[in-house]
Amino acid sequence: MSTETPRVESFVIRFVRDTPESQTPLTPRGWHGVVVHVQTNEEKSFVQFADAIAFIKRYVPVGEFDIVGEDDKAE
Repeated sequence: MSTETPRVESFVIRFVRDTPESQTPLTPRGWHGVVVHVQTNEEKSFVQFADAIAFIKRYVPVGEFDIVGEDDKAE
């Protein structure tokens, strides 16, 4: 049985979708967010989710993958 302590990396990802008072709920809005590395409390703001993944990759070898949006899905 191994006595080695497992390495744990934790992240909190917060997504924000602002609605200024001048906009109606039907007005298209953009998303932005913040990803926080829990162990160091280091954080990175992002507009593109790929930037959040790049931050996470500094701590975890997540590999390569494509981010597919609703508009990119095959019908």
